[in-house]
Amino acid sequence: MGVGRVNGCGPARAGRLERRAVAVWVIQDSFVITAWIKTDTTGLTGTYAHEGSGVFWSDIAGTANDFVVAVLGAKLSFFAGNPDVSVSSNADIVTGDWVYIAAVRNTTAKTLSVFVNGEFDNSVSHSNTSALNANSDLVIGSNTLDGRYYTGSIDEVRLFSRRLTDDQIAALYAGDTIDFGKAEFPNPADGQVGVTKALLQWTQGEGAVTHNVYLGTSPDLTETDCVASAYTKVFYFHAGGLVGGATYYWRVDEVEADGTIHTGDVWSFIAQADVAYYPTPKDGSNSIQLTSSLTWMAGKNAIAHHLYFGADANAVAAGTADVDQGEFEKRAGNVTMTGSVWSFSTVLPVEDFESYNDDDTRIYDAWLDGYANNTCSTVGNWNAPFAELTVVHDANQAMPLDYNNVDEPYYSEAQYEFASSQDWTVDDANALILYVGGKAGNPRVPLYVGLKDSSSRAAFVTHPDADITTTTEYVEWQIPLSEFTDVNLARIKIIYIGLGDRENPTPSDRLGRMYIDTICLGK
Repeated sequence: MGVGRVNGCGPARAGRLERRAVAVWVIQDSFVITAWIKTDTTGLTGTYAHEGSGVFWSDIAGTANDFVVAVLGAKLSFFAGNPDVSVSSNADIVTGDWVYIAAVRNTTAKTLSVFVNGEFDNSVSHSNTSALNANSDLVIGSNTLDGRYYTGSIDEVRLFSRRLTDDQIAALYAGDTIDFGKAEFPNPADGQVGVTKALLQWTQGEGAVTHNVYLGTSPDLTETDCVASAYTKVFYFHAGGLVGGATYYWRVDEVEADGTIHTGDVWSFIAQADVAYYPTPKDGSNSIQLTSSLTWMAGKNAIAHHLYFGADANAVAAGTADVDQGEFEKRAGNVTMTGSVWSFSTVLPVEDFESYNDDDTRIYDAWLDGYANNTCSTVGNWNAPFAELTVVHDANQAMPLDYNNVDEPYYSEAQYEFASSQDWTVDDANALILYVGGKAGNPRVPLYVGLKDSSSRAAFVTHPDADITTTTEYVEWQIPLSEFTDVNLARIKIIYIGLGDRENPTPSDRLGRMYIDTICLGK
């Protein structure tokens, strides 16, 4: 890994590069290049990165094992050769503000990817897995082969001769420290469903000489779950096998020669079962939308399925005619395998964020932010699409909510006012449910929800987890309606979602982003 700094690099200053250290950093196989850049000058245009204004250049004429990172028009573009392929960002990086860029080559996945401000942006396939070493030099701030120069500032250049995870790139953007001594890149992949072999593999951390492997059926792995200690291989076969349909959790602690232990992340996978398993909605779920689909993973060697569905659990278990929806699940040889009975309950929708567009029903016109309520919030992306289309919990859209509590009132709030008062006591509803997710590197601030009735009585409830803003996956937050004291639940007029301490506001000089999706009422 290397770090350097270049400011104001361009044609007039192409020869001015201050050397902070003398070192050789080899990046040619899987690698990552990151930097902060600031420019308001659009780069040269074309199809490939080498046609743009070079930010990082290691190219030669013709088809070869080479690469270029450039500003192509207003986009970030990453090129690798033989065959010649480029991936360009969807987001603009020519903004006049500091932007964090990352170019990622992954020879295992055979991909080229670009990240903007710590978030994955775009990726393409690239079949070449050879070392990109046709040019032994790496030039910062220009494409000297074609005289295509970058105009702007570059700071904190980092070169990694290895793969990085999405979370690690997000952490670099946030300025957090990364423990490269930890085990990474698990196989089975974290969250994989349908695992048939009890074989665990991983990439060892830097400096590791032995490994302690833990495997169990609870995420709270203890010493009793240690299945291999002082292990020297980077794979482990569990002789006890796997129970079909069970969820397994595993962790690898890396041990250095001096005894330093790097505690690993906890990964999980679900083993292949003989009968149908892993249902969606999850068994016992109590906050399912009326429009949700029923899905499941097929049992081993299944060739057909027979679904029983209804409101009577006994009828479903008995397979009576009134709940019969179709053909049996069978295994090869026409062997019928009876599946488990699963259940879920539905909810009443409040807001699914699906109705907004980029024209006449923009999300920030419905959910008012700091531009209307004078808090430190911003609802929606700066450029279309304004709703979030990638980081979603359900269906197609979610609400991005940026917070930056550097100025008064030192909290960030979005609010939605219903056209008419809402009765939230219908059908015996007793809980407000919403799904929230954050980003790695977010500052830790309280997340809260507030309600105001038609008589202007308001109440606010704070999420119990102080680390909720750093959670990178959506979390279901169920709030008993009884916690909104003194509010008339039969006449709800406004809902608030905010970040910060509303009662005792304190300034914070770091910004973050939360994602909100699928607000509903349930039991």
